[in-house]
Amino acid sequence: MNEAAIGVLAVLIGLVACLAGYVVFRLVLPILGFLVGLGLGAQLAATLFDQPYLGSPLSWVVAIVVGVVVATIAFVWWYVSVALTIAGLGYAIGFGAAQGLGMEATAAVVAGIVVAVVFALIALLLRVPIGVVIVVTAFWGSSALIGGVLVLVNRIEPSQLRNGTVDVVIDGSPLLLAVWLALGVVGVLVQWLTTSRGGDQTPVGEPAI
Repeated sequence: MNEAAIGVLAVLIGLVACLAGYVVFRLVLPILGFLVGLGLGAQLAATLFDQPYLGSPLSWVVAIVVGVVVATIAFVWWYVSVALTIAGLGYAIGFGAAQGLGMEATAAVVAGIVVAVVFALIALLLRVPIGVVIVVTAFWGSSALIGGVLVLVNRIEPSQLRNGTVDVVIDGSPLLLAVWLALGVVGVLVQWLTTSRGGDQTPVGEPAI
């Protein structure tokens, strides 16, 4: 897949996550769980086994196995699956933020795990209210959208999309950080308004009947 196609795909995924993350979250949770698990597994393989990010058979095997495990949990156990998916997005945000702040790879992994655990605990303790899902998907989607645009204008390589480009945003210019925050806020507002107008009050964590 060439860089232009990857950039366009990242922009589309970012837009959907940013502006309709809650709806997508509920409809395709197992798929989202697989994608999050795939990214988490690839990052863990790259760090633990010193493998290129999805650049070797071993990294692909680890990524796919973790993705399948998370997707299976997402299908069988609703509450746990939501918490794990939120944790996966939290890991991407924490790891990317740590790298953007200049931390070493090991420290960044630890930071990602800490954020993931915190997000998972919040999700479980609060029974994953709508607001948590909206905020996490809006800001993750915002960073993915920016990353896709940066790929299209040849500012970054496609491999740098692996953390939702949070590291690129933080390590970039103040303007880029401001755009990320602004898009995230817009995403939160759009999702909240459309969810409220749609009358969807089914709590996340309980499948709609």
